[in-house]
Amino acid sequence: MASGFLILISFFTRIPIGKKVEFDEESFIKALNLYTLMGAVIGLLLCVIYLIFNHYISFLRGLILTIAYILITGGIHLDGAADTSDGLFSGRTGDKVFEIMSDSHIGAFGVITLILIILSQFILFSYSFFSTVFMMPVIGRGCTIVACWNKRYAKKTKGMGTAFIENIDSKVLFANLLTIFIFSITVPNRIVIFTAAFAAIASSYFISTLIEEKIAGMTGDTCGFIAEISQIIFMILVLFLQG
Repeated sequence: MASGFLILISFFTRIPIGKKVEFDEESFIKALNLYTLMGAVIGLLLCVIYLIFNHYISFLRGLILTIAYILITGGIHLDGAADTSDGLFSGRTGDKVFEIMSDSHIGAFGVITLILIILSQFILFSYSFFSTVFMMPVIGRGCTIVACWNKRYAKKTKGMGTAFIENIDSKVLFANLLTIFIFSITVPNRIVIFTAAFAAIASSYFISTLIEEKIAGMTGDTCGFIAEISQIIFMILVLFLQG
């Protein structure tokens, strides 16, 4: 489990872990129970940055946090979000959607999506409190788990996404939801955080069903799309519920 957790961090972030980690599918699958815990590691790093820049103007803090999040994750989910938007909003069907999503060139919808996500994160980080900053990546990873639950890998060719998506069973789902629940009730402003968290989770499952109707499943790119969108939904809901 420990080696699998290091694989998760190595694959989904740019956090240096001190040694080269070889991908092992069995360890990777076992560690999926800890996927949201990996989000907590990202959240802790963001909170350190939040505390450092907390006394500066809010927009500077928001900008630094946005840049830090991209650097920590390596933009892996942003890339998936852009590819997903290009494919799903292209008006094409069938294998043509996957061809567009796999194209190394970014299209208009991908550019628009990236601008909206980064701009949203910048504004929301500027007005978010400590607990929201910590929970944001936790919720994003939890929503990805929920979105993949009971789904199949959509592409005909197998890839890294296959090991992830097709091994999200009820046990993995429960473990990750339990992690979210524990963090939600232990952070400050827990009622608002808890409500926003599970509203974002419900939204992510609904979005995943729409994606499934379009491409008959999920892919690594659509997981990235879900992660980024659900985090924005979560932060917006927190601000809304706080009044």
